[in-house]
Amino acid sequence: MAEAVPDYDPLFFRPCIFPILGDLGYGTSITINNALLGSKYTTDFDLSISFLSEDGEVVGRTADLGTLKPGQVRKIDTRDILKDLGITPKGNMLGVAHLVPTKFRGETSVSVDRGELMAHVGSSDDFIEFRQEPKGVITGVAYQMGPQNDSRFNKTRTTLLQAPKAIVSPTVDTLFALINASTSFSYTDTAKMEYFLVDRMGNKVARGEVEVPAWSVRFVSVRKLLEDNGLLDSFIADGGLGMILGLCRNAGLVPISMTRNLESGGIACDHTLPPMYYFTTWGGQKRIDTNTALHATFFEGATEGVLADVRA
Repeated sequence: MAEAVPDYDPLFFRPCIFPILGDLGYGTSITINNALLGSKYTTDFDLSISFLSEDGEVVGRTADLGTLKPGQVRKIDTRDILKDLGITPKGNMLGVAHLVPTKFRGETSVSVDRGELMAHVGSSDDFIEFRQEPKGVITGVAYQMGPQNDSRFNKTRTTLLQAPKAIVSPTVDTLFALINASTSFSYTDTAKMEYFLVDRMGNKVARGEVEVPAWSVRFVSVRKLLEDNGLLDSFIADGGLGMILGLCRNAGLVPISMTRNLESGGIACDHTLPPMYYFTTWGGQKRIDTNTALHATFFEGATEGVLADVRA
């Protein structure tokens, strides 16, 4: 018999969690799908969307947006929904699309089959699309969203960010969007990530830290980190290429990298795969030991650069 997880909020059975880049002048659309076909777990989904403020508070939720049947794909422009809800995007908000099996309709706490939940997560990639106005530049990224920061699914809550595409030029910045989410809106833990910018020769250039409140998104700007340390011009003169290595030891963050053209508004988006995709033994005590060793050798006692605090 498959393992059951009790007292689970069905709103987070198969969520799509995405940033709304209000501060950067973009609108967000999402393309979601019900891709699990021919399985004992195949089901119809009820669809709704919640919106959260920059501080992680739910500021609006749609009524039922209809049913997504197996094999169906649906694109939703959140700008239209925000307008209908009377919400003016402020700061950098989050959206959560809730795909809930119709058998859970009307329920607020259910027992979920772990295998059923992961079968739906593993079969579906959602596409998050950003449109910059008024130029109409469109870009996006596809990813899956499994259960986050829930001890019933992951006993260790850490994030290792290794992103070798930190690109800065007179007209380009690289941003890292960090999402701190969970399986319930009652989640309250603030995540803290330490990070270093490393240049193309492997030297530590500048150090920073960022705090991400529960149910929020925060951005690390490589350009701002360099400016805060008086290193922007020299870094660009040396080629403008580097890597961000970050470590969060108290929460699982969802990182999305965005290399942004400051003139055109174009963004090249990507996400980083977690270490388990590369190391089959990753997890549990191995994960704890590895991250402890990384922190001791790479972060503790480091004096390179000036600490750049980007909590804002």
